[in-house]
Amino acid sequence: MELEVRHLRVICTIAEAGSLTKAAAQLGLSQPALSNQLRRIEQVLGGPLFVRTRQGATATNLGEFVVARARPALGVIDQLREDTIDHCGLAEDQRPLRYVATQGPLMVGLLGDLERLRPGGVTLRTEADVVTAAELIADGQRDLAAVVTYVQPGPAVPGKVENLTIAEEPAFAIVSAQHPAASRAEEGVALSELSDSSWALPPPQGSGLMAAFAEACSLAGFTARVRHEVEANAARELVAAGEAIGLGQATFRATDNIIAVPLRDEPLRIRHLLLWRAGNTIAPEVPVIARHAREVYRRAVDRSPHYLAWLARRGPKGHHHDVEPVGN
Repeated sequence: MELEVRHLRVICTIAEAGSLTKAAAQLGLSQPALSNQLRRIEQVLGGPLFVRTRQGATATNLGEFVVARARPALGVIDQLREDTIDHCGLAEDQRPLRYVATQGPLMVGLLGDLERLRPGGVTLRTEADVVTAAELIADGQRDLAAVVTYVQPGPAVPGKVENLTIAEEPAFAIVSAQHPAASRAEEGVALSELSDSSWALPPPQGSGLMAAFAEACSLAGFTARVRHEVEANAARELVAAGEAIGLGQATFRATDNIIAVPLRDEPLRIRHLLLWRAGNTIAPEVPVIARHAREVYRRAVDRSPHYLAWLARRGPKGHHHDVEPVGN
């Protein structure tokens, strides 16, 4: 990991708040998520920045050194951003739209529509971590984000960030064609029936997956064996080889030797969100962008035979639905 501007803002927020609990609330993060991020920042900088006590968090000598230099650096960066925009002399709608997205149908699928809406074009940054994507929006480094999260318990987003749900869907189990559950692709399986399997899941990336998965498994009466924490491509290879099973979005694309199997009673649900900063000039365009995003999602559904079959079996109540903005 390299030190970024957003990391400096995290450090300064903790110093100003005087505790991780207060800083987490200001940043719109859970305290564990902030603690993990601080730990990674400290690894990059070579030592602890804060000492936690009952009274809060006190900066160490290294922490004071970093904060003293981070504050003026952030001021310079903010001013540089404003001065550069003024120097270019471009109207807001002529500047490139800075877009960040996590893996999902909107990541690339929405690009063409965004480019038609913005004469200045679009720049895309892909992110594995939902929290990072949200922080980039909150920090003004990106204008729009498309992210995928798990509905329960779901991650927090920074208080400056607005969000709109484009669609919700059930998560599917993905198994090799030789797995016993593969023959149940029509009727589905209960999560408890997979209790003896080994799982390959992505590492914690702010999507709420791990917490939602652990809770769903607990309600199903077992603790899952998550043997592998791997990225999507590696997970596909492990599943195809029969080494593990995994979870996939409803719009998961068909892959050789991998079967998407519905989970009965939908113990895990996925939400596709747009994020933008409150007060950003893109805000008036969000309703139009959302309409395009929903159409992109519908096209992704049409390319997913297993999800279409699931929707057909469920009838009207099974169809994905559009909902109103989720309050912060």
